[in-house]
Amino acid sequence: MRTIPAIAMLMIACGPPAKGGGGDDSPGTDANTHGNVDADETPIDMGTCGAQSQNIGVVNLGDPPDLLVVLDRSGSMSSPPSTFPPVFTSKWSTMKTSLTGVVTAKQQQIKFGLLEFPSDDDPGCSATATPKVNIGLGAGPGFTGYFNGRSPGGNTPAHVGLTSALTYFNSLPVNTAGRYVLFATDGLPNCLNGDPNTGSDAATVAAVTALFNAGVKTYVLGFGGAFGQTPAVLNDAAVAGGKPKAGSTKFYEASNQAELDMALQAIAGGIIVPSCSFQLQSAPPDPNNVTVTINGTPVPRSPSHGNGWDYSPNAMTITFFGTYCSTIMGGAMTNVAFSYGCPGPIIN
Repeated sequence: MRTIPAIAMLMIACGPPAKGGGGDDSPGTDANTHGNVDADETPIDMGTCGAQSQNIGVVNLGDPPDLLVVLDRSGSMSSPPSTFPPVFTSKWSTMKTSLTGVVTAKQQQIKFGLLEFPSDDDPGCSATATPKVNIGLGAGPGFTGYFNGRSPGGNTPAHVGLTSALTYFNSLPVNTAGRYVLFATDGLPNCLNGDPNTGSDAATVAAVTALFNAGVKTYVLGFGGAFGQTPAVLNDAAVAGGKPKAGSTKFYEASNQAELDMALQAIAGGIIVPSCSFQLQSAPPDPNNVTVTINGTPVPRSPSHGNGWDYSPNAMTITFFGTYCSTIMGGAMTNVAFSYGCPGPIIN
């Protein structure tokens, strides 16, 4: 059982109204404008409707996929990213903050693991298949401990690291929920045949292709802002890995903390396939006096299970139907909210 990336908030009718609108803590829609409600419905007290929130947790019943981070720790990661205006925090420190953040937040939804390249600093062209963090749930402390005890050094033998990833995956039982690699680098690959002065573009793409042929898809992340023209090797690797980003730039690119956070969230969220059924950890005080929203838009309750949501089989579980289920399954959902004390629309 795993938690999905959507955030569910229980809105309890009490206290003064929350200021502002929208955001992750409230639907951001006036409950009086939900439509399709009976004309004689009891007026809504906007002084109490959805005024206080607390996390209640929404759970779906899928299995967590594997995501192995194949991380570039070459010496250039000790320099700051190429950004304007300039920042003076190293790429390594920025990666530590962003990566440990997303792993900690989703460590019960995804089985994270970590391999590094290079594994040595001098000459810095090797990468072992022994993970620094084994693939598994609850990997947050492992990632934090890794970054606290490791610093950048060496070259960029990306193809060796990716080949080591395949060796590691071959030592594990196949996870039918999905197997993925996040190939994160701040520069172009080198170290062909152990020579740091020789590029290894073709070998890198070939290593990603071998992973794909073994059932392991690869996300490619270029971090640091020093790529200039879109490097063909990262685009080619993203296409070969089966998870290219839409647009002309096929890999995920980030040049600062905010962009890196966004890229990692998109990648992590993209491998969690949500269910249309969600189990609540606490029942609503009045099951008939609740508004459900997806991404801030009210969803009608549909007792006929045609197009909307309904309790199934009791007030501890809700299920979405029709186009709303399709939206969730398509990965377009970022937030589910339950507003208690605010009557929502109902359709038959």
